[in-house]
Amino acid sequence: MTRSIGIDVGGTFVDVVVWDGARLLVAKLESDPEDPSGVVLTAMERVIGTAGGDGAGVERIAHGTTVATNALLERSWARTALVTTRGFGDLLTIGRQNRRALYDLRVKRPESIVPHGLHFEAAERVDADGTVHVPLSDAAIDDVVAGLAEADVEAVAVCFLFSYLRPEHERRVGRRIGECLGLPVTLSSDLVPEFREYERASTTVVNACLLPVVGERFARLADGAARLGASRGWEVMQSGGSMVPAEMAGREPARLLLSGPAAGVEGARAVGRLLGFDDLITLDMGGTSCDVSLVLDGDTVWTRTGEVAGYPVALPKIDIHTIGAGGGSIATIDAGGALVVGPRSAGAEPGPCCYGRGGAEATVTDAHVALGRIPVGAPIGGLGRLDVAAARRGLSRIAAATGRTIEGAALGVLDVADAAMERAIRRVTVERGHDPRQLALLAFGGAGPLHAVELARRLEIPRVIVPAYAGVLSAVGLLTADTAVDVSQGVVRLLSDLPLAAVAATVDELFVRGRDALGERAAGTGQLEARLTFDLRYVGQSHELSVLVQDGPVSSLGSALGCEGDRQRIVAAFHALHDRRYGHAEPERATELVAVRLRVVIPGTGLPAEILGRPRPMDLEDGGLPTWSGGVCDVWFDTKGPLGTRVVRRRELEMGDGFDGPLIVVGRDATVVIPPGCHGRTDGSGHLLLEVG
Repeated sequence: MTRSIGIDVGGTFVDVVVWDGARLLVAKLESDPEDPSGVVLTAMERVIGTAGGDGAGVERIAHGTTVATNALLERSWARTALVTTRGFGDLLTIGRQNRRALYDLRVKRPESIVPHGLHFEAAERVDADGTVHVPLSDAAIDDVVAGLAEADVEAVAVCFLFSYLRPEHERRVGRRIGECLGLPVTLSSDLVPEFREYERASTTVVNACLLPVVGERFARLADGAARLGASRGWEVMQSGGSMVPAEMAGREPARLLLSGPAAGVEGARAVGRLLGFDDLITLDMGGTSCDVSLVLDGDTVWTRTGEVAGYPVALPKIDIHTIGAGGGSIATIDAGGALVVGPRSAGAEPGPCCYGRGGAEATVTDAHVALGRIPVGAPIGGLGRLDVAAARRGLSRIAAATGRTIEGAALGVLDVADAAMERAIRRVTVERGHDPRQLALLAFGGAGPLHAVELARRLEIPRVIVPAYAGVLSAVGLLTADTAVDVSQGVVRLLSDLPLAAVAATVDELFVRGRDALGERAAGTGQLEARLTFDLRYVGQSHELSVLVQDGPVSSLGSALGCEGDRQRIVAAFHALHDRRYGHAEPERATELVAVRLRVVIPGTGLPAEILGRPRPMDLEDGGLPTWSGGVCDVWFDTKGPLGTRVVRRRELEMGDGFDGPLIVVGRDATVVIPPGCHGRTDGSGHLLLEVG
């Protein structure tokens, strides 16, 4: 019986994981960029049929989606207007003073989501202390509504100055727009009730422009799931690494921009916890991109800053660094004669040359095939036999341009791709004060295990972990993640001036918001959990640090704010965190409470850790697949020539088996390259633990 289904849609493949109550079943399907919703429904239909059951038995559908990200990248958003305080209509145009290319006179800024002429200003003003300086009149609202009606817009973002302190003006405008025009409206005071008006406005506009696009896709998915009888428990992964009910995800699509990559990090964290590794570098290399992140002390690293597709989004998200290096990344020669890999990708159609679908430009996958690192008879995600001759033809152009052999060109392509990924790992480790030599590298995605050991050697990382289901780990992460909602409230007051009772009241209000957002799922659980953090800074600082105040059952939520000693404990924790992060603390300086944050969690929704072991493949593809058996193949690891290398199927490795490189381990979802000098073993759950020589 199918109990839970995890479906992660990528640019090249769709990863599927099924939990039937006793085991994991995994599958990989080809993606369809033209119809991602159709691919998800097709996968669900095949899963339900193959697993032997019906849709009524499905208790949970967990979905990782790229629809919001793709809409933002492709600029395929809805026609959106911005309503703001009079005098602040150019807020998004002015932005911040930081510039990526300070001396570039031809620098191009990202296309504005709100076109010229769709900025509407209302006569209202709230001061920084929350007092109303200019009241909002009905006539001012009528003027805005009339302007929107003439502008023929599809969505509206409303962002007034200091509305996080007094949201009533935004709510009146939003209510009138809904009543008179029936347009989807995003209020900044609902989505991100915090200070920094530029980032708040940008986030609100991003959410508004995606509402019609994501709403249409989600409606189609919900209808299709209902036809299959699987209408219960539909959840979507957020950028912050938690699942939310689909109805909330549809209202706040800006929270979904890192949906797939966040699921991968959550899956990696679950595997690390199972194996006893709390400090990890996660490497997720798929067909189009490579995502790098950290797990420290068993927890993911969050951020609320940064941009997606060039637009600031001030919502909680796992701190992930993404580069355009994947299995489908195309290798070219630039104008200066240098070899370049990515960010352009061959995608699913036509795909790499070795797919035999007309692709003519060499990719990273073609380089692996030409070097013998991917056996041509071992199917990847349901593909047939790979075309090594086509891969070599694609690489011949690179070889001719660089004066190398085809194998030399292939090694060059991999070297360039590895260098880009090495820089990405350094970005999240060395540049942030973390020594990669003290961490383990957990590699996943369809292409991650192909590059993991070489990257570990470059960075002197001693150990590599390859999960038993490396190629579909993002889909596994969808099922292991908590169902949770993140809510916040901006404050920006001296902590010493705030009565603890007022702070406790704010926490109670946030809990109600979070519980209501979880809907029926929160009502159906016996106990909720909450993680309470305060954003604190010294007065005069530009940035703040998040201090954990309490983490546990909701029943004890207010106990951390009951006396003056709690205030002192929180301030002391901030000083200690500041000292660890920056190397100094200033206890004599006043401390400012910038924001209160609360994550409301439904516990026990993820998979039990003990079943995260060796999965069983599930054949969802039509027709037969070519037979393939292992043996010894010639594989190039460097320019010295090919080495006779043993090739084995992943499922043939016995629990506890030890092995030495060179070795190629082939699975239905990913291939692992273990070069000479590397030693490894399988653990009791089928995960590979590699010691890098």
